[in-house]
Amino acid sequence: MKNIKPIYIAGFMAVAAFTTACSEKMPTVNEENCTQESIQQIDDLKVREDFSDQCFDYRIEQGKEKAKALYEDGKDAVGEAYDETAEAMENGADAVGDAWEDGVDAIKDGANDAETEVENATN
Repeated sequence: MKNIKPIYIAGFMAVAAFTTACSEKMPTVNEENCTQESIQQIDDLKVREDFSDQCFDYRIEQGKEKAKALYEDGKDAVGEAYDETAEAMENGADAVGDAWEDGVDAIKDGANDAETEVENATN
């Protein structure tokens, strides 16, 4: 096996150091930096692609969080509407029952009045 010459090792290290030092630093993934304009300003193609992918994932997570919040709000609203509907139905049933009792009382009163008139007429 041949020995690797020190000049080649030094050359590889210089290229690696130069490439690393010159690569653009990836911005922080957030609402402000994930705009189309901000992404287009990144010169390093690899960094731009990686950052764009991370922004895509970030947006998906934001969408999931918003959808979950809407679901929870909707679930609460449905529960409240159900409770209000059940209460309204109970109140309606009570009102029907009261009306029935009032009708029965009116019929009894009418029958009693008729009985009294018949008794008065026959006495």
